[in-house]
Amino acid sequence: MNWFNSFLRRARARLDRWLHPPYRTLMAQEALPKKLRRKTIYIVEEDGFEEQAAMLCPCGCRRVLHMNLLPDERPCWRLTRHEDGTASLHPSVWRKKDCGSHFWFRRGRVEWCRETDR
Repeated sequence: MNWFNSFLRRARARLDRWLHPPYRTLMAQEALPKKLRRKTIYIVEEDGFEEQAAMLCPCGCRRVLHMNLLPDERPCWRLTRHEDGTASLHPSVWRKKDCGSHFWFRRGRVEWCRETDR
């Protein structure tokens, strides 16, 4: 029975990846585009430094979330880019105003924290 449960977990994970593809990672030089696309994380680079990550809030409120990537300013996130083209942010993103979204962004996917399960 263990092999069957393992098979079901793998099948579900594959189906989930197919039905919900990861966010795209796009580089922006010096400034964000005027209109951001859904399911896309933008990395703003200036003078060779990754300064910020930005995305539309995944809850659907359409607010732009800006995550500082410069270590000498607070708050600060760490960006990891993976070989498969996806990105991760650490620590979690928590919008304390308006919608209150709180999530982890791992390998191009939003993982909601318990208090804001969507």
